[in-house]
Amino acid sequence: MRSRFVAFSVCVLFAIAGVARAADDGTEEVKKADAAKGAQVFQQYCVTCHGPQGLGDGPVGKTLNPPPRNFQEGKFKYGDTPRAHFEIVSNGAASKGGSPLMAPWGAVIPEADRWAVVKYVISLKKK
Repeated sequence: MRSRFVAFSVCVLFAIAGVARAADDGTEEVKKADAAKGAQVFQQYCVTCHGPQGLGDGPVGKTLNPPPRNFQEGKFKYGDTPRAHFEIVSNGAASKGGSPLMAPWGAVIPEADRWAVVKYVISLKKK
């Protein structure tokens, strides 16, 4: 009986931990982020590859293979949560096995500004 209780308790703890991780998808950080700042940072760091409207058609982006992500399509290879986007902005696509052409910006752009960029990128998706 005691071993069943211990097993049940362990299962409950893992379930609670899983729910906590699932809830931490970055939604709260994006809600707090400044969209105007995100647009400004996007123009400064991202537009040369992703283009002014996020179509993946920036002057440098036109020369890249694979081409940069088109944010208006809203299709993402490495997850469609704010946290997944934040991780790519922070650590680059190569951190997920993707193209090293998507550079890591974590050492350059402050955390709050990276969340703001994520908020801006999410806003570009066509409905």
